[in-house]
Amino acid sequence: MELFSKEEVNTGRQWGVDFSKLLAIIFMVLVHTFIYEYGEENMNQGFQYRLNNIYGGVLAAPIFMFAMGVGVAYSRKNDARTMFGRGIKLVVVGYLLNFVRCLPQLLLWKGGFGEEHYGLFVEEINLFDILQFAGFAFLLFSLLRCLRASANVILFVGLALSVFGTFVRSIDMGSTALNMLCYPFVGIHVGEIWSSFPLVNWFIFVATGYWIGQLIRRCNDLNRFYALVTPIAAFIFNACMIYMTRHDVGMFDDDNDDFFYYLTPFDAFVCIMGAITVTGIGHFIMPHEPKVIFDEVKQIANDITRIYLIHWLFVTYIVGGLINGVFDLHLPEIVTLIIGFIILFLSAWMARRKPFSNIKI
Repeated sequence: MELFSKEEVNTGRQWGVDFSKLLAIIFMVLVHTFIYEYGEENMNQGFQYRLNNIYGGVLAAPIFMFAMGVGVAYSRKNDARTMFGRGIKLVVVGYLLNFVRCLPQLLLWKGGFGEEHYGLFVEEINLFDILQFAGFAFLLFSLLRCLRASANVILFVGLALSVFGTFVRSIDMGSTALNMLCYPFVGIHVGEIWSSFPLVNWFIFVATGYWIGQLIRRCNDLNRFYALVTPIAAFIFNACMIYMTRHDVGMFDDDNDDFFYYLTPFDAFVCIMGAITVTGIGHFIMPHEPKVIFDEVKQIANDITRIYLIHWLFVTYIVGGLINGVFDLHLPEIVTLIIGFIILFLSAWMARRKPFSNIKI
C-alpha cells in the first residue's frame, strides 16, 4: 500500500499533536515562572539557561505554533471569515493580557519598590507576544484563504517571510511611531518596544504545521509515517542543537539575545525538527497510556489557550508581584520549579471551570 493517497483518509484526532501541546504549555509555564523570579539577566547559565533557551524556548513556542498550523489543517471551521474573526479576537485578547500583566509592575513602581518596575511596566504593556502573533497569523491565513492558496504556496510564503525576517531583525525604524507600526511584522526591540514573536520570523512554524497537517490527512499509515520521519528529525534536531549550543551560534548567539526570537530559516528548521520529533514520540506513546492520562492530555490540549491566559495571573501577580517584587525573595531552583508546577496544575484546573471555561477563542 502506498503511504499517501489522493483522498483524505486520516481525519481523526491527532494524539501526537495533543502530546506536543502538553509539553509546550508545561515548558512555557515553567520558563515564565523562572523569568519572573530570577529575571531575564540571570537565565544565561546552569539549569535556568537550559530551561529558558532549550526546553522552554525551542520546545515551547515553536511547538505551540507548529501545532496551531496542524490544527488549522484539521479544523472544520477554517474558512477566511472564521479565521479573520479569530485573528481579531486573539490580537485583542493579547493586548488585554498585556494590560493585566503589567499592573503589578505599575503598582510596584508607584509603591516605591524601584524605578526598574516602571520600565518593565512600559515594556509589558507594549509587548507583541505569542497571542498577538497567533492573531496576525490567522489574519494572514484568512488572506491566503481568500486567494485560494494551496498548502505548498502557504509553506513557500512562510519560508519567504523567514528569509526576509533574517535581514530585518533587531532594527530601529527611526521613530517610536514607526517602530510601533512595524513591530507586529518584523523584529524590533528598541527600549521598551519589543516584538518577541514578529510575524515574518515565526509564521514559518504555522505554515509548516499546516503543510504537515494536510500531508497526514492523506496518510494511509501514520505508524509507518512517524516511524520513518521521527528518527531522522530527532537525529537532525539533536546534532544541530549540540553544535549550536556548544559554539553559541544562530539563535544561541551570545552577541544578540534577540536572535533567539528573530530566527533565521535554519534556526526555524532546527526547531521544526524538534516539533516533528516530539509529535512523533507522542503518536507512539499516547495510545499505550492509561485512559485517565490519555483523557487528561487531550483535555489540556483543548484548554491550552485558556491555561496560557490563566497562568499569567499567577506568574505576574504572585511570582513577579509578591515573591520577587514586594518580598524580594531569592528562592532555590527546586522551590521555584515546584511553584511552576503548582501554577500549571491550578491553571489547568481553573480552565475547566466557570467563568474561564466560557472563554472561546
